[in-house]
Amino acid sequence: MEIESSKSKKLTELGKVFLMALGIALFIRYFLFIPVKIEGRSMFPTLEPNSYIVYEPYTKLERFDIILFHDEQGEAFVKRVIALPGESLSYLNDQLYINGEHIEESFLVKGKNNNQVNTPDFTLDSMTGVEVVPEGSYYVLGDNRPRSKDSRMFGFVSEMAVEGKVRFVIFPFNEISILP
Repeated sequence: MEIESSKSKKLTELGKVFLMALGIALFIRYFLFIPVKIEGRSMFPTLEPNSYIVYEPYTKLERFDIILFHDEQGEAFVKRVIALPGESLSYLNDQLYINGEHIEESFLVKGKNNNQVNTPDFTLDSMTGVEVVPEGSYYVLGDNRPRSKDSRMFGFVSEMAVEGKVRFVIFPFNEISILP
């Protein structure tokens, strides 16, 4: 009788440990780091098509963060934050200017073809009719500028539409990396 009671206690303890581990895993999966599959080439070469990323919800965004957001129809997009609320933006000779100051986009170098203009000249005003990014909004672009559907087409991204910041590439295994 005592042996059965001991086995029952061990099974109960093992069950508690399993449920606790499952609870922690589900919490991490749904609230801390969430995996998503990349489709399309708009973030190439930074993110390859069919790779899997993990994003972190509920985080402060900075310039050049890669974010996941949804449009009004619920379609998910992964793009890079180029301009923050209150900033002016322009491109001249394939160079980014924020508030009139040249900002280097070093992440574009590895995919840039010297004979190709990646980002045609424009100003925020010419694209959107406003001079600065409105409060609570971001201006986003894909890293593959010639093939990206981004703020140049659909305008600003509302802070409320942002699901989170992309933190890791987890698949394919030869591409595993932590994104800055």
